[in-house]
Amino acid sequence: MTHSLSDEARGVLSPGILLLPDHILDFIERHGVSHGVYGWWFDHRLPLVPRNGCIERDGKHLLYIGIAPPKNRPVRRSGPTPVKSRLWQNHLRGTVRSSTLRHSLAALLAQELELAFWRDQRNRVRMDRHHEDKLSDWIAKHAAISVVQHDEPWSLEETLIRNGPPLPLNLSMSGHPFRSTLSNLRRALGRN
Repeated sequence: MTHSLSDEARGVLSPGILLLPDHILDFIERHGVSHGVYGWWFDHRLPLVPRNGCIERDGKHLLYIGIAPPKNRPVRRSGPTPVKSRLWQNHLRGTVRSSTLRHSLAALLAQELELAFWRDQRNRVRMDRHHEDKLSDWIAKHAAISVVQHDEPWSLEETLIRNGPPLPLNLSMSGHPFRSTLSNLRRALGRN
C-alpha cells in the first residue's frame, strides 16, 4: 500500500525510525517540524484493541493518526509550534480533557492502571494529576511516534483515515468497527 503514497504519508506509515516519546521534542527541533501529521504506535500492552490489518513495526502497531494544527485553527506566533504543543503538552503531558488520544487510552487502561475519573460541571471527564501522571508513564513505556511536516495536515489525515490502514483508535472520520466499542468505553468514564 505504501508504494503509491506520498512521501509525507510514507513518513507516518513507514518511517525510517519510530521515536520514543522522550525523543520527540529533539526530533521536531532537528527536523523543523512545525505543522504535520503524526502516528501513534503501541505495543501489545494496550488491551481490547483489534490489530488485524494494522501496520506493524518493531513490535508496535500503528493505531492512531493525528494532526497539528487542526483545520481552521489560528496558530499563535509565540510559543511552541503546533506539532510540539500538540504532542508534548496535550498527548504526552496533558490531560484526558485536552487530548482525544489520552481520553481513549485512559478508557482502555482504566482497570489496569487503576485510574479514577470524575466529571466537571460541563460533564467533561477529568482525572487528578496523579492519575494523569500514571497514564503519561504508561505512554512513555509502551508507545512510539512517527511524525512528518505537512503544511495542510488535515488533508493528509483525512486520506489516511478514510483510505489507509486500519486505525482503531481514531474516532473522527473513522469507519473502523472498534469505533463504537471505544466510544462506549469513553462515555462510561466518571459515571459510576
